[in-house]
Amino acid sequence: MHTRGRRAERGWKAGCGPFSGWNCCGHRLAPRVVWLVLAAATCTISLNFVTRWSPYRTWSLRSLAPRPGISPRGAPSGRPQPLLVPRKEGPQWWDARNSASPVVKPPSQAGGPWRMWYYGRAGAEWSKGLKAFLPTGRIGCAESDDGLKWRRRKGPLEGGACLDPSEEGFDCVHVGVGDVVELPNGTLWMYYFGGGLDGLPNEGIRMQIGCLEAPDRCLATSDDGLTWHRAGDALLTPSGEDFDALFVAWPRVLPPWQTRDVLGLSGKWYMTYHTAQFGPEGLRWTAGAALSEDGLVWSKVGPILGPSGGGWDALGVGVRHVLVKDGALTMLYEAVDEQGDHAVGLAVSSDGLTWRRQEVPGRAAGGPVLRKGEDGDWDSRVVGTPYAVAPVGDAPWRLYYVGEAKGSPGLRIGVAECYEDDLLCWRKRGAEAMDLPKDAREGLYKRVFEDAQKSKVAAAPSSPPPALDLDLPD
Repeated sequence: MHTRGRRAERGWKAGCGPFSGWNCCGHRLAPRVVWLVLAAATCTISLNFVTRWSPYRTWSLRSLAPRPGISPRGAPSGRPQPLLVPRKEGPQWWDARNSASPVVKPPSQAGGPWRMWYYGRAGAEWSKGLKAFLPTGRIGCAESDDGLKWRRRKGPLEGGACLDPSEEGFDCVHVGVGDVVELPNGTLWMYYFGGGLDGLPNEGIRMQIGCLEAPDRCLATSDDGLTWHRAGDALLTPSGEDFDALFVAWPRVLPPWQTRDVLGLSGKWYMTYHTAQFGPEGLRWTAGAALSEDGLVWSKVGPILGPSGGGWDALGVGVRHVLVKDGALTMLYEAVDEQGDHAVGLAVSSDGLTWRRQEVPGRAAGGPVLRKGEDGDWDSRVVGTPYAVAPVGDAPWRLYYVGEAKGSPGLRIGVAECYEDDLLCWRKRGAEAMDLPKDAREGLYKRVFEDAQKSKVAAAPSSPPPALDLDLPD
């Protein structure tokens, strides 16, 4: 960790996604900036601050979690554990160092598998022998019967990967998955990003967005989720002197059959992405958007959500996931504060162009709704890259994310669950963890629910209690 390359690597790990560390023109950036630099985005506010700040500070997530000796019948005890960890398949596997930034799709038909695409790498270098400063590199796939117990699928490339950097072009150094869209005919389109040999201050930083079929376009398509085909150049590129001049990356895409009821989008393809800017006060992160009629030719609409200027998301917005709910849009976004801690919060929009941070009673605008864990937890260093899945069958809302433990290098993938449609109350779990009660007024949630309701009534005695709003410290 004392060489420049290893320091850059640690810079990524301290934040785990669209925020990571690099050296600028051979000179080491300020420690705070190095801790952040770049982005597949990632994670949270200090526990001490949360303890002073939370209206529900008298209890913690751990008080709700199963403990040795008092576990409910049939439920294993202990803290939540990650769903997918590196090195499990051995050092020869493509993601032996990092498993990061999950994109999860539930079964498209009865009896089908859950599928996950994610990126990672096995060593400290990218393609072309370049030192990596992000956890990106290659893309692979995993499957599950229930969305909790995952098994890696071996792809056709070395080490089991399903997409590698190209031999030459905008993505010849490293690649990462942004989103996967299933077309009505069952064909898969993967929107991904990659970096090549150009860019300052480091090669690989000038990331662009592509898509892996579509004739004469840069789309990678697949029928089985393992074999992908490139065609053409990037779909979205950095813009000169604009806010996204440094890079465009981590695309999330809504197809027209999901946006048709959203005012202003009128059934268009809708993409969000993010970028970073160097300024007098260091790095800042901003999310942008683009529209398309066919999913291939995109027109940027400009920045949509950026630094708040203070609090938990002071330095900006990184990896995010946008959902359509009741004819409007909800964004779960990763952000970073002035101390370099990352967290996940909420924003809402009626048209995809104007966004505002969700009002969260007892907390700052936007939240956060998910933070890094306590010492000893698998995600005690960082969390980020949120990807939400709406309830399937009896399952609740699920939020897949990436994390890393202090003193245990290697990014891992975990999940949190929410039984409320306001998406404010998330509880982390593992593949074998105890199921939450479906009604928040029952079981482990009963006391927390009652305390929360009392707090809200006291804060607004003239108004009826709003929907359940629980702040679960991690």
